[in-house]
Amino acid sequence: MTNTEALSFLALFILTVALLLTNQVALATVAIVPLVATSFKYSFPKQKKPSGCNH
Repeated sequence: MTNTEALSFLALFILTVALLLTNQVALATVAIVPLVATSFKYSFPKQKKPSGCNH
C-alpha cells in the first residue's frame, strides 16, 4: 500500500465515521463502498502467476 492509498483509506474512514455520527446514513453508505473495495484489495494474498513452462 502506497502513502497515497493509505491517506485515502484514512480519509474515507474518517468521512464515514463523521457521516454516521451526524445521522447521514445514505451518504455514509456511499462512502463505505470504496472503503470496502480498498480493504478487499489488500485482504487477499497475491497469487503467483504460472510461468508457462512445463518441463
